[in-house]
Amino acid sequence: MSARAGFDRVVDRHGSRSVKWGASSEPLARDAILPMSIADIDFLAPPAVVAALERQAALGVYGYAARGDAFYASIARWLDRRHEWRVDRSWICPCPGVVPALHAAIRAVSRPGDGVVVQTPVYYPFFSAVTTNGRTVIESPLRVGRAGWEIDFADLDAALARARVLVLCNPHNPVGRVWRRDELAEIARLCDRHEVTIVSDDIHADIAFSPYTPIARGGGAPARRTITAFSPSKTFGLSSLHTAYCVISEDALRRAFEAETARMGYFWGNVFGDTALEVAYREGEPWLDALLGYLKGNLAYLEDAFRDHPSIRVTAVEGTYLAWLDFRGAGLDEDSVCDLLTRDARVALDRGSLFGAPGAGFQRLNFATPARLLREGIRRIQRALPAGGRAAE
Repeated sequence: MSARAGFDRVVDRHGSRSVKWGASSEPLARDAILPMSIADIDFLAPPAVVAALERQAALGVYGYAARGDAFYASIARWLDRRHEWRVDRSWICPCPGVVPALHAAIRAVSRPGDGVVVQTPVYYPFFSAVTTNGRTVIESPLRVGRAGWEIDFADLDAALARARVLVLCNPHNPVGRVWRRDELAEIARLCDRHEVTIVSDDIHADIAFSPYTPIARGGGAPARRTITAFSPSKTFGLSSLHTAYCVISEDALRRAFEAETARMGYFWGNVFGDTALEVAYREGEPWLDALLGYLKGNLAYLEDAFRDHPSIRVTAVEGTYLAWLDFRGAGLDEDSVCDLLTRDARVALDRGSLFGAPGAGFQRLNFATPARLLREGIRRIQRALPAGGRAAE
């Protein structure tokens, strides 16, 4: 079976306890809502990962499991090979997920009431990671420039002057930017100036169509100030295995983070998640390269389908498998667009205002799905908003 044929396979996830598909019936039933929202992929995990998990399950005993050298070595090799970042084993801090890592990191480097900057529109759990820990959200909105969404550095400078932490998203969810080195350097300069710690959510690092750089990779002040969170979950479809890690090179910062994960009672890992990480990072690279090619094809189809549409514009995607669709040309408020999508198009997207006020008028669409499902979803949207759109084949 070719790699493309593997990604073309439609897996019926209904009844599998999938958050994304759990409320829907058969994927292409005429009256079923087609979910294109939650950021997980609809593809089978790499065969080597599936086989390793089957072997682990067949053991029949699921007691506490320690992490061995293979866990840390696989991460270090992956970051070096894929992202040209050589990390020491001691810098790697396991955690049960990137979102729990954000909570722990914010508690580790700030106090109740402190300001935490988020660059909106942004992944909405950022807000609760701040507020549920008694900190104060300070928004620094991104702005739309000639080449797409960009950072308003003057606004960011002013926001950081009132903050202790910046939560960075790179690649950025939902606007799809992969921040350039010069942009990251300016972020690092401003954070150093204001003595602000950077908590960087890099969960989509492996899904980048433009050059990706971890902000802490070059060492120096950015590395001393940064907690960088990674996970194989988005890359390989492993979200429910709850396995992630942070890279923290500065000793005091790492100790503070590890103290917070200890206060969470997090000591032992998930044997299935740890196994999946090791195997995915050791054997999953050819699968990932094929996935990136498939996603590029899906993205090209999506962009072409709405290229001349007067009501919908597709924001340029540099990273992630999440398209940021601009519906402001539809002449409808956000509630009306959502009603139209669910009632008439029978598709579920994520409304832009979930990601903060600058997201109003936008919708987020996950295109990490078999091409047949993507074409069906686009067809439905075009029929609901037909004026000027190219007919899907």
